[in-house]
Amino acid sequence: MIELIPYMLILAWSVPGQPGRVEVERVNQLFADAEQCERAATGFVASLRRDGVTHVCMPVPGSEEFDTLFRQLDAEADKARREGGE
Repeated sequence: MIELIPYMLILAWSVPGQPGRVEVERVNQLFADAEQCERAATGFVASLRRDGVTHVCMPVPGSEEFDTLFRQLDAEADKARREGGE
């Protein structure tokens, strides 16, 4: 079985008149691979019509990262219930 690891596109740019402030936006679309994401980035960056827009294509976290997070959240909730019930 082939595992699909989709990519997400993150855009960032400096806010004019606010030194040090950066706006970050995740494009509400996933891409089948890094190459498709990079190609799409060209269009998204051009459509923003802002200076200094940068981007990064990142793989979506795998299920093991979500499983770890949910185990951590469950453990914290169990601990809070135990401490609240004492």
